[in-house]
Amino acid sequence: MIIFDTNAVNHLSPVSPRADLIRKLRQSKHHRVAVPWMVLEEMAAHQARLYPDKYHAVLNSLAKLRAYLPWEPESSLEPLDLERLLDRWREAYREIFEVIETSDAAIRRGFQREAIALPPAKRVKDHSEGGRDAAIWFSVLEFLEQNPEEQVWFVTNNSSDFGDGSAFRYPMNEDIRGFEDRLTLLTDFDQVVSRFTKEVSGADAEAAAAKLLKSAAVQDRVAQTAMDLSSLTGFVGLGEGESAEEWYAWLAQPEVELLSVTDVTGHEIESDVWYTANAQWVLYGPAVDEVEAPVGYIACVWSMKVLFSARDDEAPTLLTSEEPSPPDTGDESCMRILQALKKQVADIVAGAKRRALAVQTPAERLIAEQLAPSLAKLDTATNQLALQAAARAALINTPAQRLAQQMAAQLKLINTPGQRLAQQAAEQLKLINTPAQRLARQVVADQLKLIDNPVQRLARQVTDSMPKLDIAANLHQPSGRDEAVDELEQPDTPEARAEGTDDAPADDHEGE
Repeated sequence: MIIFDTNAVNHLSPVSPRADLIRKLRQSKHHRVAVPWMVLEEMAAHQARLYPDKYHAVLNSLAKLRAYLPWEPESSLEPLDLERLLDRWREAYREIFEVIETSDAAIRRGFQREAIALPPAKRVKDHSEGGRDAAIWFSVLEFLEQNPEEQVWFVTNNSSDFGDGSAFRYPMNEDIRGFEDRLTLLTDFDQVVSRFTKEVSGADAEAAAAKLLKSAAVQDRVAQTAMDLSSLTGFVGLGEGESAEEWYAWLAQPEVELLSVTDVTGHEIESDVWYTANAQWVLYGPAVDEVEAPVGYIACVWSMKVLFSARDDEAPTLLTSEEPSPPDTGDESCMRILQALKKQVADIVAGAKRRALAVQTPAERLIAEQLAPSLAKLDTATNQLALQAAARAALINTPAQRLAQQMAAQLKLINTPGQRLAQQAAEQLKLINTPAQRLARQVVADQLKLIDNPVQRLARQVTDSMPKLDIAANLHQPSGRDEAVDELEQPDTPEARAEGTDDAPADDHEGE
């Protein structure tokens, strides 16, 4: 178990290389990586601590604007909700780290240790501090006590309070009695990297990453994950004739091909190699507009950052992704891939239509012509029962009730997507008491209605059970402190002017 102190991962961005390396260590299952609950709270607090000040700065700015304008500005500001922001950061860090308990007993012992100013707490001028340091220390000791088979590496650069690991001051030397051989102190993140990983060279990593991401299994998962793409404002893609086209969701699973792999980093952990990389995919498939009406075939490029391994039992993890964008028509490699995907789709649709039109009766042909393009990716053979049932409805001149009962009995033992469509039609037919000719026409109408509402019915029925990329919980988390932000206007007070522009308060946890 690798346990981090706050100062070793303070202000860690969930999208940083360090966070990715921690994910690799955890995902490898060779190592557990954790923070005590007290560290989790400190990390979240350090990310959210400026929120109240910035919120009140905005309130002051709005007040100044109202005083300046001769009308009431149309603006609103949601209530200050510090706990909401803290929860977002807790969630982001829980995705990266395992969290071990800081028990009530550990907290009590920690602040008792602070009250008496004994290590890892201390005396500073006229007061004691370090209660949280001590609570973290006792959290580590409790973990050792409760997990007698675990070896623990405690990562902290606070050597002034915890020591360097070669010896512990009183009373920490008594705290650790019996655990000496199972606890090792590491002084920084670089020691974690050097001890537990071996970096894979850039060229080797890029070649291996490209090979893995081009595999059919990974591309299938990307295609399935793409089915979850949707927008209230729409995406822009490349339509037929290479014109820009607005679309909102996929009608059916798109075809996928890898366009590029960049910024690859690989680390060997035990016998496994784990990678993070930025990947671009070309997607091509039928899409719909804001009212779920088909807009034809759309091409787009989807960029994402993924974590993956060469292990067969590990699905790639989607760490971050961008909105799909139109392909660059001036990029020759991109356009070659797109042309290949278009040919692939055309071949699939043509093959499905040929198989569907191989049936003999007019009713079967009518349904096949309507369903073939949209069901091209399903096994067409599994749809034959639906076609045959409708055809019999067109040819039999008996009451609809008997026909519906026969169809329902035949459909009891089947459970594939295309067959379920026929089963649904049969159930609906039980309520109809018109001649069989009208019954056949109703079957066709029902099938076409399903196709015309693809996102909510047909596509999701087929894709929900298919494997997708794992998605990191921090995909939509706030960005780290290392990203640039525009500073808000500070309150115009003498105190603010005296303090200058440095609005970052000093950390109150020693060593951070």
